[in-house]
Amino acid sequence: MPGIFVVAVLVVAASLVFLSQYPGFKERAAADEPNMLTGSEFLHEIYQGNIVLYKQFCDYEAAKEEGGENTSAQGYFLSADVKNAKDFSEYYDFDGETPLSYAGEQLDELLYQWYLSFQNGIERQIDYEFMDRESERTFSNTERALHYLGTDEEAVYLDDYYPYYIKLDFDKEGVLEHVWVRGEDADTLVKSVQRVMRSRYLERSLYESLSYSAYGNIDWEDAIYYLADDGVVKQMSLQVLNMPKNCTICYALTEAQLNELKASSRLFLSMSTAGNYQNSGIQDIFRLLLIILGMAAMLLPFWKKYHLHEQNLLPLHIEVLTALVCATFLILGELSVTLVMYSMSDSWEYSLSHILCAIFPALTDPAARDIVWVINFLFLAAAFTLWFTLITAYAQVYLFGLRGYVRKRCLCYRVFRCMRVSIRRKRAHIRREFLHMDLEQNMNVPLFKLLLANFLILALISMFWVLGVFLLIPYTVFLYGFLRKYIRIIQGQYTKMLDAAHSVADGNLQTQIEGDWGMFSPFQEELSAIQSGFLSAVEEEVKSQRMRTELITNVSHDLKTPLTAIITYTELLQEEGVTETQRKEYLEVLQRKSLRLKTLIEDLFEVSKATSGNVAFHTEKVDICHLVRQMYLEYEDKAKDAGLVFRFQFPEQKVFLMLDGDKTSRIFDNLYTNIIKYAMPDSRVYVSVVQDAEEVRIELKNISGYELNIPAESLTERFVRGDSARSSEGSGLGLAIARSFVELQGGKMEIGIDGDLFKVLLTWKAL
Repeated sequence: MPGIFVVAVLVVAASLVFLSQYPGFKERAAADEPNMLTGSEFLHEIYQGNIVLYKQFCDYEAAKEEGGENTSAQGYFLSADVKNAKDFSEYYDFDGETPLSYAGEQLDELLYQWYLSFQNGIERQIDYEFMDRESERTFSNTERALHYLGTDEEAVYLDDYYPYYIKLDFDKEGVLEHVWVRGEDADTLVKSVQRVMRSRYLERSLYESLSYSAYGNIDWEDAIYYLADDGVVKQMSLQVLNMPKNCTICYALTEAQLNELKASSRLFLSMSTAGNYQNSGIQDIFRLLLIILGMAAMLLPFWKKYHLHEQNLLPLHIEVLTALVCATFLILGELSVTLVMYSMSDSWEYSLSHILCAIFPALTDPAARDIVWVINFLFLAAAFTLWFTLITAYAQVYLFGLRGYVRKRCLCYRVFRCMRVSIRRKRAHIRREFLHMDLEQNMNVPLFKLLLANFLILALISMFWVLGVFLLIPYTVFLYGFLRKYIRIIQGQYTKMLDAAHSVADGNLQTQIEGDWGMFSPFQEELSAIQSGFLSAVEEEVKSQRMRTELITNVSHDLKTPLTAIITYTELLQEEGVTETQRKEYLEVLQRKSLRLKTLIEDLFEVSKATSGNVAFHTEKVDICHLVRQMYLEYEDKAKDAGLVFRFQFPEQKVFLMLDGDKTSRIFDNLYTNIIKYAMPDSRVYVSVVQDAEEVRIELKNISGYELNIPAESLTERFVRGDSARSSEGSGLGLAIARSFVELQGGKMEIGIDGDLFKVLLTWKAL
């Protein structure tokens, strides 16, 4: 049959097209292979090595000065602030110890494990050198002076010898001061090194170890209340030194060491193979071919010589067929990745040809690869044939028509038909049952008795035949009186509701909506809600009018101040006898005021566009932690001049959001500018990024240098400043622009004030 031939051609063509993409899939998978030397796992080993080497140096110094070896790390990495406790709900007894000494014991155990890992890893595989910068004493496993790496002295020789190195300088306070790196991706490596070295890894590891010890219910990051030896409850705050002090530590890999390290990590790389192929576009192309075949299966019935859809293939209900189609679409997409990976991977763990050679030793590699291609073709042909058959089952709609196909094959339609009759009967029954029911009360039993009584009366009357007609007259009069009275009650309730509605409609928002409205009680609640809504709308309108008045006043004030200065100094320049020094001074003032006026107008224009939504956004995948850190680096000098110390707390993994990079940079530009301008000098600023399954939260906190005596929500209004006296220079538009850009990108910006503590919380939905 011509139809079968066409289907065979389509299936074979789809199989060959997909097979032709295998080399491209392999190239893309190979391009995504991770660089383990820039990964967190390897860099955390470097971090542990820093701590181990620093402890060895401290032990050496202690042994030299005291005549004995100091094996406890408590004196090197732990300190505590102890004072008598005042307010506490519970405290702990450490059996004669203190929380500091107990934590020191746990730290010794932790660092012993790190020391063993260091011995089995870095000490054997990597050249390293530890140098104390004060005494210039070094610990090293190589004769080369690694501390010259990254400098002019002997740098050329060392750079030729070491294709990969990391050099770290720590100051006297244990702060990472300088980083030198060399490797395949130096930019990524230096960022990863900075992130890991500043990650408080020792502190987190210690707290995690403490949480699984005998006192696991203690939150070691908070103040700890304990019973001291003198019987007094004291409060201790534990501090952990996360990085070594006043030293230079270098790690370097020769070409041979680099190759050996990569070879030892082959298992890690093979485990990443599946992920690489998963992201190489295999499923997209395979499912695109499925869609094309599905369209062909639905269009071929228009060809008169095509009759496959008339063969009653897979006479299944639509619901079952749809479930099979969806499951097949998903499962075949996943299987296509596995098929390509086992066919193209060079790894023994994921190579089908290697597996065949292992099962059949007599089989050569070329023959095994040929067999793999045959297996791939047969699998693809079978998969595409199954898919085509499933879609062809839908094409029977051309035989029966849409209505006939639904009636014949739709299970839901059959169930609906049965339910429709039952629903109609039930609806009529409910309508009769609740026709005269007071909705304010549960009248099921009385109504049932009333209907039952009416039924019995009518049944009794009908038993009298012709005489029953005369008996219906008094019964009808009685029923009329009963219904008339009931209807009058309903009319009174309706009149009460209508009067209240008219009063509210006439603008009397103080109308008392009280009394019993019977079956109209739901309308009473709705009308009360409408009344409250009108009151809120009026209050919002009054507030809006007041804000517009304040806006005009503030705009006039902020525009008038620099404009007045420009006019005044222009007149001074026009006066005779102006010296060159005065002229320069006047011109500097004119330039400063002009730039101030320009900035104010530009900010006003930008906030107007943002408020109206007339801003174009070009969203992309943005690493928000990197962006926050990068924007801070642009203001680092200004922050230091203002005496501000920034503390960052970011997740270990990258946090991505779909945002416009430029507009998001402007958000943090305004927030950092606001902090530097209004924060109390010589204080700390805390910036944190928290991600959970649903959203990403970015919080900035600082102590205000001005008294915050205005509501928090007012700070994001235009021309509103933290110093209500308007003594500082600023337009009052920064937070308004930031909030507009956050909301236009689907986020939410909240401002909180707690005394002098100023907080900004940005929230976006997580990817």
